Amino acid sequence: AVVSTQSTGILFSIKFSSAAANIMLWFLILEIYPTVIRNTATGFINFWGKFGGALSAVLVYFLYYVHPLLSVTSFVLNGLLSFVAAMLFDKETRDTTMLDTIEEEELREKDISEHG
Repeated sequence: AVVSTQSTGILFSIKFSSAAANIMLWFLILEIYPTVIRNTATGFINFWGKFGGALSAVLVYFLYYVHPLLSVTSFVLNGLLSFVAAMLFDKETRDTTMLDTIEEEELREKDISEHG
């Protein structure tokens, strides 16, 4: 089968968007989490990413056979939900000292709550 230039462009843009989202996720992990839980966080995210990749392969075919627009709609809604979650749960770390342990974070939060 001959693949059109338009289809190739769409596939490359999807792959680029996916890679960009993955790179941003890695940067967010480095900025938000203390050093001691970064490995756990990255492992957790990697697990769910792989699980979602395997599940989506099955889900796309299932939804396509139910109705062709369902597969596209589910991915668009998932993307919008992810965007809204990223905007709501974002944490600014500019001019903030990043701590290495959970105990340091707890002490800082306790100090902030006691001294305002």
